[in-house]
Amino acid sequence: MNKEQEIQKILHSKFMYGPKYQMDEALTEGINFFSGSASSAFYELWGNSSIFRLIVMQPSKTLFTSHYVGKDHLMFLLMEEEQVRGGFISRSENLLTEFKRIFNHVREEHVEELHLLWINYASIHYEKLSNTVEKY
Repeated sequence: MNKEQEIQKILHSKFMYGPKYQMDEALTEGINFFSGSASSAFYELWGNSSIFRLIVMQPSKTLFTSHYVGKDHLMFLLMEEEQVRGGFISRSENLLTEFKRIFNHVREEHVEELHLLWINYASIHYEKLSNTVEKY
């Protein structure tokens, strides 16, 4: 093992919680790994047919891109082979519709599975990270 791999292994053990961080053993689904905080969190979510690697970030309350994405938004990024795709989701809109909009490159049944994993596991955990984040 080279030096970089050793460093990554040490950092992984220090910052990554899991495996089976919060799993429903009967269904073998839930949060397999977690790392981060309310400002930026990583979740490896196991579903019935897929494994999702999701980064959730809380933008600054003053963030403006092409429109205001501060206070009532979260950024969801789906990691796929070390690349990320996603976008901002408004907490005041329908979450499944928002997931379908930003993850339009993912098959609909997988988006629905990710949505259920977020609702049933990750959002509950994420809410505990920060009192300012609403439950979906």
